[in-house]
Amino acid sequence: MGRIRPHRRNSYGNQLKALPMEAMYAAGVSVFSLVIYGAVMGVSVYMAGETPKFVGGIGMLGCFLAIAAFLYNVAQMKTKTELKYRLICLAVSTLAMAIWVGTFILGMVN
Repeated sequence: MGRIRPHRRNSYGNQLKALPMEAMYAAGVSVFSLVIYGAVMGVSVYMAGETPKFVGGIGMLGCFLAIAAFLYNVAQMKTKTELKYRLICLAVSTLAMAIWVGTFILGMVN
């Protein structure tokens, strides 16, 4: 007969170890939106030879998306999953939000 192995457990006691998948999706959406933004900007600069005039508009949309992901990850900090995963997702969302705010400000200046 095979031996039954217990599930891996974390330091919180009986609770199973789990990744906050929704938080990782929110952080991934922020990063993926930055990749799409980079591709759109690269193609626009390549085709027109200059920075397009819609930088501020795209920056504002991306900024709203990043703020929503950041707020979702802040709400995830109250869950009982492992702290390191929550902090990683929050850090990724914070970095993406900072980059989006920077592009929004640059678009407003131009």
